[in-house]
Parts: sequence; structure tokens; C-alpha cells
Amino acid sequence: MGALVALLVGALGTAAWLTGDALLLSRSVNEGRIVADMAETVGRWASQYGGVHARTQGASAALPGTFLTRSVYAGTDEDAGFLQGSRSERRHDERGAMERVEAYHWKNPALIQREVADTLLASGSRAQYRLTARTVLNRNNAPNAFEIEALDALQSAFQRTGGASVQPTPSAAALPLAQPKAGQEYWKVEGGHLLYARAVVAQSSCLRCHDTPEKAPEFLRVNQQFNGGGGFGYKAGQPVGLISVKLPVATSANLLRDSVPVAAWGALAVALAAGLGVVYLGVGGRSRAQG
Repeated sequence: MGALVALLVGALGTAAWLTGDALLLSRSVNEGRIVADMAETVGRWASQYGGVHARTQGASAALPGTFLTRSVYAGTDEDAGFLQGSRSERRHDERGAMERVEAYHWKNPALIQREVADTLLASGSRAQYRLTARTVLNRNNAPNAFEIEALDALQSAFQRTGGASVQPTPSAAALPLAQPKAGQEYWKVEGGHLLYARAVVAQSSCLRCHDTPEKAPEFLRVNQQFNGGGGFGYKAGQPVGLISVKLPVATSANLLRDSVPVAAWGALAVALAAGLGVVYLGVGGRSRAQG
């Protein structure tokens, strides 16, 4: 009888432990989805304005990170003349014109998404994301091993279905409590982190820059920041890239270790010992009565 009780307690404990791990993984996957949602929202926000222009003033102003084009303006006709080479007897006027010049640096939605990702990384946020594709304009955005695996899975699923709603299968490490959205995501757990990928589907507007190198705007062809040797050959309606998210995954062991104080562990141990004692006394008393 005692062995059966111990077996029951062990089975219940194991089931609770595994269920807890599954729920924690499901929560992590949902957190990954939220981060990917945020990245998409940043892109949509920037898209409604056609990107964003970062303003700097003065010829000595620091550059505002990565940008695609730059337009320079003078505030007055006189300043414009100085910028075009006119000379003044007063050198102070020329220096003042240089300090008043305004430059507007255009960043497209993808660059803005990347800068938000860089800010998260620099701030030490527990959740990180990046945008990548199989081939890229910027070598810093090249895919890692997991991202290549995710691209293979999502693009293969797309080809199998002939462009219909893709049903990617999550990695074997994922549990069925967290169901993927059709045709959008792939994930696995590795090294205590959730690696989550959401497909980026090319829109017709993407083809302005990402169709063929010959059709790409001049600012891409001559910009040394975008000489990664790829980033072309996109097809509208097909998955061409990823939003890749990385965040730590909690386990039941870590959660209990970090959340339950030592005093509570002591109380649980006493309660468990008392419960086992009650079971032992009950079984022993019944055995003596039958004897």
C-alpha cells in the first residue's frame, strides 16, 4: 500500500513538473510573438510616413547611424551661396553658414526596425530581435545557423503548398501547448533560450529595392554600407526573410528556485514529512488491526 501511495505521489509530481515546463515554454513562445509583433508594428508605423528623416544641423554634426540618402539644405539664400562656393569678406559669416546647414538623412522602415533592435541590444533587454534573410544587403544582418534552419523550414513549407497557407512544424523541442500561426513561425529551445522566427513576406513595394540589382535604386548600388552581395531576387507574396527573436526560457526548476523562499521550502518539507507519516501510521494501523 505504501509503495502504491509513493508511486501515486511521484506520478502526480512528475506530471505537475512536466506541465509546468510546458506552460512556461508556451509563455515564452507568446513572449516571442509579442516581440515580433512589436517589430512589425515599428515597420508599419514607419511605412505610413515612407520612412523617417533624421535631422542634423551643422557641418560637424555626427552622422545619425545608417541611412539611405541625405539631403542638405541652407536656411537662407545667402547661406546657400556660401555653401555653393561664394566667399565673404567676413570669415565668421561663412563659418556661421556651415553651422546652420541642415541635413536630412532618410531611413526606410527596415532600417528603423533594425535601429530599434540595436537599442534593445544595447540596453541589455532580456528579449532581442533582428531582421535577416537568406541573402542580405548589409553583411551585419546575415543569418545565423538557426535562422538558416528556420528559413529552410518556412520556405520549404511554402513550396510544398504551392503558395497556399503554409503550416510550418515547430522544432521537436517545442511542445504542443503552443501552436504556431499558419505559415508564419518556427521555433526551438537551445542553450536555455527560445529561438523564435517569424516569416517576413515580400510585398510589392519591397521590389523597388529588392527585385534585381539592375533595377535597384542608385543609392543602393553606390552605398558602401549595402555591399553585402545579396538582398535581391524577392518575389511578392513569398517568405523572403525573418524576424528572429531570442529570449531566455524559464524552467520549473529555475522558477521554484528563484520564486520560493527558503522558509517556504522548509515548511513544504515539514508538510511532506507529516503527510508521509500520516500515511505510514494509517497503513501500519490497518495492518495491525487485520493481524
